[in-house]
Amino acid sequence: MREHRRGGWWLGLLGTLLLFGCKESAKTQPPPLAEQEEEVPDAGLPTPEDAGPVDAGVPPEEEVPDAGEPDAGAPDAGPATGPALPPDASGWRFLGTAEGGPREVLGVTQDEGGNLWVAGGEDGLCLVRAGASTFQCFTLADGLHPWGAWKGKDPLPEQRYLKVTAVTGGPSGVVFVGYEGRPGCEGEFYKPPGQPKDPSIFKSGDADRVELKADGTLAVVHYDIHSPAHSVPGYGHREKLCTVNRIVWDKATDGLWFAANHGLAWGEASYQGGEECSNAQVRVSNAWNHVTRDAQGNEVNNEPRQRCKFGVMEHVHPAIQMQGTDAEEDDNSRLAGAVWGVAVRPDGDVWMGTAIRSSIFHIMTNAVGHVGTGAPWNFEMARKQTEEKKHKANRIDIWPDAVAEPIPPTREQRKDDVVSDMALMPDGTVWVSSFAWGLAKLSDTGQVLGHALTGDAERFVSSLERDPRDGSVWIGHQWGRGLMRLHTEGSFVTHNKVLKGLASQPIWDIQVVGSGDSRVVLVGFGASRDGANNITRPGAIGIYTGR
Repeated sequence: MREHRRGGWWLGLLGTLLLFGCKESAKTQPPPLAEQEEEVPDAGLPTPEDAGPVDAGVPPEEEVPDAGEPDAGAPDAGPATGPALPPDASGWRFLGTAEGGPREVLGVTQDEGGNLWVAGGEDGLCLVRAGASTFQCFTLADGLHPWGAWKGKDPLPEQRYLKVTAVTGGPSGVVFVGYEGRPGCEGEFYKPPGQPKDPSIFKSGDADRVELKADGTLAVVHYDIHSPAHSVPGYGHREKLCTVNRIVWDKATDGLWFAANHGLAWGEASYQGGEECSNAQVRVSNAWNHVTRDAQGNEVNNEPRQRCKFGVMEHVHPAIQMQGTDAEEDDNSRLAGAVWGVAVRPDGDVWMGTAIRSSIFHIMTNAVGHVGTGAPWNFEMARKQTEEKKHKANRIDIWPDAVAEPIPPTREQRKDDVVSDMALMPDGTVWVSSFAWGLAKLSDTGQVLGHALTGDAERFVSSLERDPRDGSVWIGHQWGRGLMRLHTEGSFVTHNKVLKGLASQPIWDIQVVGSGDSRVVLVGFGASRDGANNITRPGAIGIYTGR
């Protein structure tokens, strides 16, 4: 689906490959783009000594968001903390290719043991052990497994493709790793009858649970993100999700959320292989019965079935109908898009943001409105509460189309949200970023409270993260504005002078580990590329421990 994910120009990264049910459609044109600012050359990564004076305070007048204040109140609805502090240059540390790091950086995380893990694209999964300062990178030769077997057979060695696209830290020594599928992976399984289907393509990508063993080698368990036959009501075998954009670990429920090319999937964090999910509550809540009836309506067969298979349940997406296509009248053929935004709520439900709409996936509170029929973990019921026509209130159009449901938009009437990330605040509100339209803030129920960073220079936001130390929000741009921080009293502070040339490189991922004064902010600066998608400047990792 994305041959050069997060690589060149718009990278297919908008996820605006529009998907109709189980059929692929053509790409839409991306929104108008501002020209990328000229890179600031330097001889290497910035250091505290040569960073020079910091660029504190709000951006210059021409850079102030043109939507006024970021929202109707302080970002976390708590008391203001006083004027924003200037960025502390001494709080930054940077690691890059000089320390053995990958050329591309698509994600960065830390496990509970303090090990730093990096999604290094085609260079693999890279590790800086706790207390170390250099990288070790792992590839297929070390056991990474970006494919699923088909009918008991693995693809041939020359058919195996490695591109690590997402990471999130787990227990000490454990990291969850997402991959890009081979080009065309989403539609390969659904070719018309008579056309050959290549399993090395439709079984490529997905995710791994990777554990660092005491001897320095890896123990790898693969998540084959699919639904085998007889596991999902109304469907046969299903192979749609293959490229993982982000992963979120919900420690409280032993759950993983895979934000992928065609929807959102759940994974069992402690999964150790095999056909059955190990969590008994998940199995019970997702068991169902396939009933067969004769012509007179009499039950002739009642077969117990299970949705949670191979450590995974998939998939859901807040889809809409579209005028002038098969999707206008067909309830089973609807307009969806890639998922990039994921945020787990305290109640266990999940915010998801896609190219088309955003939604709350009520997987843990899905008895609401269905008294007596709901149960925690019921994936199918939660899916219906996101996708069915009658639940249009749970499909949120953050940057509105020209028409609203139930009216299906034409292509010209659409303004695709192209959500890039989400950051949940303590009061239940959520910040949402877009690859094309800046920031928005939603209430706990999904009401749009306001927009920010809507100007042509600053609206290309690619990553968000809440800072638990003070409630501020870190904002990474795809290009043009580098790294910002939105403080609780409403001021935007830029770290770009500290970052030097890195400020011109895309920021694909921001993650925060720890809390209070000991928290650590991890920033993944992607590689710069030319028009031919060649790397002109490698990516790097920023580690911030300042205030």
